[in-house]
Amino acid sequence: MTKARVGGVVDLSTIDWYGKATSMVFFAGCNFRCPYCQNASLIPADSGKEVDTVDLHKRIEGNIDVIDAIGFSGGEPCLQVKALKDLAKRARTLGLKVFLNTNGSNPTAVGSLADDGLLDYVALDVKAPLRPESYRRVVGMDHLNDSATRRIRTTLETCRKRKLPLEVRTTIVPKLIDQETDVRNIANELAGVDLYVLQQFRPEGDLLDQNFKNLTPPSREDLLRLARAAAEYELKEIRIRTREHGDEKVCP
Repeated sequence: MTKARVGGVVDLSTIDWYGKATSMVFFAGCNFRCPYCQNASLIPADSGKEVDTVDLHKRIEGNIDVIDAIGFSGGEPCLQVKALKDLAKRARTLGLKVFLNTNGSNPTAVGSLADDGLLDYVALDVKAPLRPESYRRVVGMDHLNDSATRRIRTTLETCRKRKLPLEVRTTIVPKLIDQETDVRNIANELAGVDLYVLQQFRPEGDLLDQNFKNLTPPSREDLLRLARAAAEYELKEIRIRTREHGDEKVCP
């Protein structure tokens, strides 16, 4: 019997995978320490609750009449790849699509899931320009080296090679990751990506660093300006995502 350490389940979400009704499983444990994280209680490896994947599957099965997919987020779901695979395989028996939201730090797990035919859509959080000095600051880990950013690049390339529908997300956080140069450096790495989304940071939820509660969220106009900078690179589609207006396509 496979165990999973889980922080929570949302039986029906229409915002995690745009256009799909999804049951979301939030895995506990994360290997990053982003100060603006809104799920800070899920960062410790021993957080959440240990449950049997059989029980999780039964809960998902109870939603089968109203959902299209099962989604995995966190925390970082790829830290629990055995449980992740088990749930994805069970979802397939119900005819559900599978969505993964990952920080990209475990390309082996993403590749294995893809090779087993267990992924339909990937949302990859690229939190900063893919340079160690940039990532250290944004993910709150002073010791981070270039192997971490190489792994994220490998995850990106894994999705490209396997032709997985891919959405790359960057959360725009004032004073941390909010400059045109930041977005340009990220966009330059993403040639050919299906969708790049600039998300609005909100000073809400279980923030890891409570000082971020005092920040004013970036405005819609801020995100539009940054999106126009990203549009100079070879991206198929760019959207901004705000609380006030939801998803808005910027280009093409």
